Amino acid sequence: MGISFCKKCKNILPPTNSKENIFIECLSCGLNQKIEDKTISNEKIYKKIEKGAGIANEENVYATYENICGKCGHNKSQIIDLGIKYSDEDNLIFLKCGKCGFSERIGRKTS
Repeated sequence: MGISFCKKCKNILPPTNSKENIFIECLSCGLNQKIEDKTISNEKIYKKIEKGAGIANEENVYATYENICGKCGHNKSQIIDLGIKYSDEDNLIFLKCGKCGFSERIGRKTS
């Protein structure tokens, strides 16, 4: 059922149910009108977008560096640079496997 407006005061007419018929009644001025014709409502049905669509596997898309994982043998890793904590240290650089997520530290070891 569509939205109807009062012919007198131009307010929205809410439908009210009777035992026999359906009426629309204006709450402001009291105008009653019987609904006799069939109402047709059109509604667009949108396809629900599935969350995570397009992710076919669990591989890390940022793993582009050629490195063989010490745990699973996968040949791509992500480079993660954590920077330095103190001025006399080297950067902390890790390689994270693109398949299993195993991380290993690379670079010079200080201490």
